[in-house]
Amino acid sequence: MSSDARVAELDRRGYYVAVDVPRGATFALDTAEWTCDERFAGVKALTRGLHFVAVRDANERGAGERVGEFIDAAPGSVEIRRWDAAVETLGEGEGMSAEDAERARAATREGRAFDGGLAWYPTEVETRWMGLSGWITRDSLRRCGVDCGTRVVAGDPEAETRGDERGGVVPYFDNIQRAPTFTVNAVRKRPSGMTPAEVSAINIDANARLAHAVACFGDDGWRGLLGEFQLAFVLLMGLSSMAALEQWKHLAHVVCSCAETAVFDYPELYLGFVDALDAQLARAGEDFFVDDYTEDNFLRPCMVALMRIDVDDTPKREVTDMDVESTLDAISSKLAALARGVREKFDVDLIEEAREAKLADSSVVDAEEDAPVVVELSEGHYMAMNATDVDVESDAFKTDAESGAERMGWMRAYAPTSADHTPRNGSKFVNQRA
Repeated sequence: MSSDARVAELDRRGYYVAVDVPRGATFALDTAEWTCDERFAGVKALTRGLHFVAVRDANERGAGERVGEFIDAAPGSVEIRRWDAAVETLGEGEGMSAEDAERARAATREGRAFDGGLAWYPTEVETRWMGLSGWITRDSLRRCGVDCGTRVVAGDPEAETRGDERGGVVPYFDNIQRAPTFTVNAVRKRPSGMTPAEVSAINIDANARLAHAVACFGDDGWRGLLGEFQLAFVLLMGLSSMAALEQWKHLAHVVCSCAETAVFDYPELYLGFVDALDAQLARAGEDFFVDDYTEDNFLRPCMVALMRIDVDDTPKREVTDMDVESTLDAISSKLAALARGVREKFDVDLIEEAREAKLADSSVVDAEEDAPVVVELSEGHYMAMNATDVDVESDAFKTDAESGAERMGWMRAYAPTSADHTPRNGSKFVNQRA
């Protein structure tokens, strides 16, 4: 690219300028990472849209806690931040007066003041980042309390994460570090505001649980769910947030547990989910299926359940929606590609495991259908069948008239006919209608 072309490209993109970041600190933007030296001053040529920045100081105690923030880049936009040695991270707000920040922005745009210390935004990162964040919106960030400019920290996975569900109010002040507040009501087994009957329904029916989760994101619906699913993974990777890991796991379980049938009700959700999961697994390490993140073995069963989707089992409809059919075909193709990628990278054959799971389910159903029928009899019948020395005067052998019992009409014997006969032992059998 010529120098003139580079200048023109810069005018169409944004900047993130970080002043006075100490040598040895780690600076990460989206999926790229730099170890800072004395010249490093940030990144230029940011694509339009949301980006995630995370910094961490390397001090005598080792690596400090990462602090991140989202920014919304636009053509010609310049985000200015100054390092604050007292807190070992980026300073409050821009870290400088409004006048100094404006002068620095103007110098960056017009005089390329920091060009010598600004790294180019890597081209290959752009595609990877879109796969990881394409569903994250400003509404996603606001819902989780981490809107652009908010300094984000990992948070406590054991703490309640939504102030409105604690019955209190979480105070909001600009320029303080905040943990994300995920939409945990979407994945709780006992969501707040539900009656006991409704709680039972969503815990028995996985499809109902997914419908509840989608409803928790209001007008954003399944798009909001996907946005938070991606946001949780970004914060997991960027900040090593265990709270984000928990939300990511729970959302994955809700979507995958009913995938075999729910895909026909939410085809666009599953199309986006498969793409998002594919991008996330490409970013994950090769030991992702066995390391501490997945020690409870949740991911493998989730993905096996996802692979049980069979678009040929589409429910019959009076009118065929060609857009839905096309989306289902796309899901099938993407699932096949995802399975190939998992087999190559993690040595896990999801398709074979899904096939075995279906066969096991079929065997259980067949066994239940072939099982003998158990008929509950009255105590008197059990006595009669098991007796070896039974008093003939006992209630078990009394006639209707003797016992005073009233029998249903279809249980009563019909009067003898000419076909009646008396065997040698003197007992009499009465013909009855079938």
